[in-house]
Amino acid sequence: MLGMPQPFTDAPMPPYAAPRLRRFARNVLPSLHGATDGAAMMRLVERLVASDRFNSFDRFHETTATLTDAYEQAGAQVEVHGVQTGGRLGSGRWVIQEAGDVRSARLEMLKPERRCVADYRDNPWHAVQWTAATPRAGLRGELTILDDMEQIKRLRPGRLRGRFVLTRLDPWHALKPLADAGAAAVITDRAVPHHSDAVAWSKLGWGGIRIELGPTRLVGFGISHNQGQALRRTHEAHGHVSLFARVDARRYAGTHDVISGVVQGRDDAQDEVWAIAHTAEPGALDNASGVAACVEIARIIEALIADGTLPRPRRSIRLVNAYECYGFFAYLEQVKRFQPPLAGVNLDTVGGRADVCDGLLNWHATIPMSASFVDRVGEVLVRSALRLNDTGHRYRARPFVSTCDTLIGDPKYGFPCPWLNTHLKRRGHFDAYHSSADTIELIDPRAMRTQVAAMAGYLYALADAGADELLELADAETRHFTAQIERAAEGEKRYHQDQHRASLDRLERWMWSGDRAAILDRLDACRQRVAQAGDERTSNAMPRPATHPATSLARAVPRRTAPLTPTLENTPGHIADRIRTTRLRDWALYWADGIRTVAQITDALRVEYARDVEVEQVAAFLQAHEELGYVQLIHPRQMTTCARLVRDLRGLGMVKGMDVMVHSSLSRIGHVRGGADAGNGRQSGADAVVDALLTCVGRSGTLLAPSFNHRFTDLYNPRTTPTTNGAIADALWRRRDAVRSDHPTHAVAAIGARAEHYTRDHTAGGIWSPASPIGRLVHEGGYILSLGVTHAATTAMHVAEVAVPCRCIDQFAERDRVVADDGSIAAVPSLAWRDGHCPVTGRDLDDDLRRHGAQRRGRVGDADATFVEAAAVYRTRISQLRHICPTCAIRPKLR
Repeated sequence: MLGMPQPFTDAPMPPYAAPRLRRFARNVLPSLHGATDGAAMMRLVERLVASDRFNSFDRFHETTATLTDAYEQAGAQVEVHGVQTGGRLGSGRWVIQEAGDVRSARLEMLKPERRCVADYRDNPWHAVQWTAATPRAGLRGELTILDDMEQIKRLRPGRLRGRFVLTRLDPWHALKPLADAGAAAVITDRAVPHHSDAVAWSKLGWGGIRIELGPTRLVGFGISHNQGQALRRTHEAHGHVSLFARVDARRYAGTHDVISGVVQGRDDAQDEVWAIAHTAEPGALDNASGVAACVEIARIIEALIADGTLPRPRRSIRLVNAYECYGFFAYLEQVKRFQPPLAGVNLDTVGGRADVCDGLLNWHATIPMSASFVDRVGEVLVRSALRLNDTGHRYRARPFVSTCDTLIGDPKYGFPCPWLNTHLKRRGHFDAYHSSADTIELIDPRAMRTQVAAMAGYLYALADAGADELLELADAETRHFTAQIERAAEGEKRYHQDQHRASLDRLERWMWSGDRAAILDRLDACRQRVAQAGDERTSNAMPRPATHPATSLARAVPRRTAPLTPTLENTPGHIADRIRTTRLRDWALYWADGIRTVAQITDALRVEYARDVEVEQVAAFLQAHEELGYVQLIHPRQMTTCARLVRDLRGLGMVKGMDVMVHSSLSRIGHVRGGADAGNGRQSGADAVVDALLTCVGRSGTLLAPSFNHRFTDLYNPRTTPTTNGAIADALWRRRDAVRSDHPTHAVAAIGARAEHYTRDHTAGGIWSPASPIGRLVHEGGYILSLGVTHAATTAMHVAEVAVPCRCIDQFAERDRVVADDGSIAAVPSLAWRDGHCPVTGRDLDDDLRRHGAQRRGRVGDADATFVEAAAVYRTRISQLRHICPTCAIRPKLR
C-alpha cells in the first residue's frame, strides 16, 4: 500500500447504507486505494494534454493512440468507434459539426508598431476552435473595438467590411452579426478570473451545428486579458491599429473517436457498468484528469484481479472516453446493445487541489426520474475513501445538473449517471476553467488516488452485485424514501414514491440467482412500505393542487419516440423558441414514460422545481418536441381500453379455460390505456393487453408467449434476460406469477393453471419437440392467437417441421449458456438453425389456413387478428412440407 491510511473523521457513513456495501467499503476499498498510482496518472494527464491542447482533430487522433496504448498497458480490452462529424440539420440530434484541423495561426500588428500578438505554435489557445482559414497571402485589416452585443446587432450589413474586431464577448454568440456586418476576423480578450495572463478557450460553436449560422465563417483569435488591454491602449493612443492574420486550417467531414477500455466480466460480459470522461478538450483538470482516472480504474482492477485480491467482476466495466456529449450520445445510439448499461458515473474534472475547488468533492445526483439508488452507493464509497486519505476535501451531495454529458441518464435509453467532480467551488466553477491556466499544477495526485479508488469501488461493486446485494440495496432505498416521505410536504409524496419505484425497477436487473418469485415478493413488499408511509403521513403542510386547469392535453399521454433530449442548437428556430419559452429544463422530456399523463408530469415538475408549473407550459413543451419527432402525444380518444380488448378477444372465440399462445405487436393494436396505480405501481399499455388476455382465459386457462432472445445475448438468465418478441411478451414474463422455461435462446413464458406443465424441461426435451412448451400446446388442444402479426411469427409451425422431420433444424447441435438457480453458469444443448430460407413461407401457412377455414379472423383494437387451434397449424404445416423436406438441400448452420 502506498502510504498509511489517514483517519478522516469528517466523513460519516450514510445512515441507510446496505450492510454488504459497508463491508465492501471496509474490506475492498483500502486495497483499491493502495493499488492506485498518483504519479502514473499525472504522467498520463501530461500525455493527453500534449495532443488535446491543440484543439485540432488530427491531434485528437493522437490522443486516441495514447489512450489505446494506456488501456492496453492497464490490461483492459480496447475498442475504438468512429463517430462521423457533420450530419442532418434541423433534426435536434447531437451532431458534431465538421472536423477542424489547425496547422498554424498567427496574428501580427503592422502599425503603429510591428510585433506578434498571438501565435498558435507558442500557445494553441490563441486559435479559436473552428476558426476559418485565411488566403495563403493572409488578411490585413484595421482594428475595431466592440464590447456591446446590442451595438453589434445594430450594425448595418457591410459596416465592418474587412475589419478585425476586438471584443470581450464570447465570439460564438457574436459570430453571425459580426459576419453579417462584413468583419474579416474576431479577436476575443475575455477575462479569466484571477488569471489575467491566461487565454480563455473560445470556440465558434459549442460543439454541434448551430443551424441558424449555416455556412457562416470568421477567422478567430483568442488573447489574454492583459494582451487585450495592451492592444486597447495602443488603439486609444494612436487612433488606429493595423493587423495581419494568416491561418492555415481546414474543415471537413471527418471522424471523432470514442475509445473504450473494458474490464471484461467473468459471467455476463455483455451487461455493463460505464464510466464516462470526455476527451478532445485542452485542459488538464477539465478534462484530462477524468480520462486518466478511467485508465487508472482499469489498471488497478485488472492488477488486483491478476494478483488474486479480487475476482473478476460478474459483469463488464466499460470506461468510455469521447467528445463531450456528442461523442457519448452518438456512441449510445449507434452501437447496438441487447440492453442499455446498468448504471454509471461521469468523471469530469476530478482530482483538483483542495484550494482550487474550496475543498469540495461534489457528487451531483443522477437525473431525477432515473434510479437514484446509485447516489447512495456513491456516497458510501466516496465518504469511505475520504477516510483513507485526508486530502483536504469534503464530500458534498448536490442535486442533478446537466453537464450535458449527464443527460445520458435518460431512464428509457440510457442509465443512471451521477457526476463526481472538483469542478465547482462554493460559488461558481474553478477559476481556470476553460482557459490556458488549466494546467497540471491544478491537480493533486493524492486527491486523484482517493477519488479513483472510490470510483473503482463504485463501478466494481455494481458490476459484481447479485441478488443478495440487490435486496439489501432495495431495503436501504426503502428506508431512505420512507424517511423522505415522513419529512416531505403532502404534495411531494407521489414524487418520492415514483423515485423509489424507479430505483427498484432498475435494481431488478441485478437479479442473478435464487427464486425469482420470492425476490419479486420482497421488492413488492418494499414498494408497499413506501406506499403505506405516504398514506399514513399526516401533515399540516400546504397540499399540492389536486386539480389542473382545463386543457385538452391534460389527460394526454406522451410517449417518447427518440433517445435523449434534442439540442436546441440543431433545432429549427421556431421550435427552439417555443421550447425556451416554456422555461422547462431539457430533461423534463424524460418524465414522459408512456404512462404518465401531461397533468401527472406537471405534478412531478412542480416538486422537482419547487415552484409552480402550469399544465399549459408542459403541454406546449411536449407539443414542440412532438413536432420535432421526439415524442408522440396520445389523446384519450385515441386510446383503446382493456375492456374493449376483452370484448374483441371474446369475439374471436377466446373463452375461459383455454390454453392460448399469443404472438403480438403492441404498435399494431394501437395505444392501449394503462395507468393502474395500486400499490404505487404503474401499468403500461402492454400490461393492459396482458390483463385483457388473462381475463379471457380465466384462472382455469393458461396464457403463453414466446420469450426468445434469438441469441442476441451470450448468456440467458431466466430472471433478467429480456425478450426480443415485443412489448407484450416482455410484459408477460416479467410478472410475478409468470413461469419461464430454461431454453437458452427460445424460452417460453406462461401464466395460469398449467404454466409449470408447459414450461418444464424445455432444454432437455428439445426446442420444438412434442415435449416442448409449444409441442405440448399443439398436442394438448391449445390455441394460437396472432395480434397484428402473421403466421410467420407462429412458432407452432416449427413443431411440425421437426416432426416431418426436416433436416435443416438440429435441436441439440449447438451449445449456449444459462444461469442456473444457484448462480452457476451451465453450457447446455441448443438450436442450430437452418442455413437458408424455407421454400414454404409463413405467408403460405396463412393462405392455407384461410382457404381451409381453419381460423377465425377479426380485429383486436386496431390490429388484424387470427385465432386458430395449434393442432391445425401443425397439420397444415406438415401437409405443406411432407413432399418438400425429403429433397430440400438446406442444412443447419453451425457456429
